[in-house]
Amino acid sequence: MMEACARGGLSAPHVVQEATDRDTVLGLVQCRIGIAWVPESPRWHCPRGVSLLPVADMQVQLPFNLIWKKDDRSPLLQKLLTQAQSASPRAASTRG
Repeated sequence: MMEACARGGLSAPHVVQEATDRDTVLGLVQCRIGIAWVPESPRWHCPRGVSLLPVADMQVQLPFNLIWKKDDRSPLLQKLLTQAQSASPRAASTRG
């Protein structure tokens, strides 16, 4: 993420606080402690005074994990796993 910011002209941000959950991140922004990179999903949960703006030209791949019950044989789950596997070569090595 820092490399992508530097490529876009934002160099050496002064990080004073980090958080991992959505509500804390949005609360820090609401308290004017800084800015945050968040996915689009919080757009309906933004506190009063917080704006969510899309960044159209940022090409960053972020890791994510799919987690499911080992004995789940749902056809819908199998379809999701197949699609995820085709989108990510690494998914094939971790599916089990």
